[in-house]
Amino acid sequence: MSTEFAAKNSRTLNHVIFDMDGTLVENMELIVRSFNFAVSDIVGREFSRKEVYSRFGPTLEQMIIKIIPAKNSDRAIQNYHVYYREHFKELAGVYAGIPDLITHLQSQGIGTAIYTGSDGRMTKTTLELTGLRELFPIVVSADDVKEQKPDPEGLIRTLDLMHGNREGALYLGDAVRDMETAKRVPMMSAAALWGFGDPTRLRNSKPDFVFESPRDALRQLARA
Repeated sequence: MSTEFAAKNSRTLNHVIFDMDGTLVENMELIVRSFNFAVSDIVGREFSRKEVYSRFGPTLEQMIIKIIPAKNSDRAIQNYHVYYREHFKELAGVYAGIPDLITHLQSQGIGTAIYTGSDGRMTKTTLELTGLRELFPIVVSADDVKEQKPDPEGLIRTLDLMHGNREGALYLGDAVRDMETAKRVPMMSAAALWGFGDPTRLRNSKPDFVFESPRDALRQLARA
């Protein structure tokens, strides 16, 4: 591993688990527009980017269910997914440097997987339309677990599927709850400062590693 990573950590890195939204994929504008397309006519107003992000934690489907009458929920959820798929290529994409980071880790024998708090349908659409699905043999979404972040269930399930050990595993995410989830496993945590989260809050959550960009992550994690 790199001398920089080794200097900060005595453990060997064997597995990297990625969050998806805001870590692998820039899709915040798409999420906001899809959410408003689904609910604005029903609730009588649109939600700002800040308002939508503040509701993250539950899946987008659960967020929709919480703010509209039950009789409208099925249609609203369907509208959300239809808009999300139809406008994906226009409004979303993979962060620069992510494919290189993933393929380099895999070339060094480091296992890679995804654990995301998104529902299975949104996860499938995102990975399909970005071409990332073929890079990840293991993907765990909110539909695969009973408890959501920061409960460690999802990361533990992902590690079990990877046949990985906690001591050599790292979770890379863009939210404070991602850092908290990793600590509850416990496993190493890394903050993706390029994502949706506030960089100051992420640093203050005391992750094991802080990466300014995917290329910075590659530089720090690359093996000599």
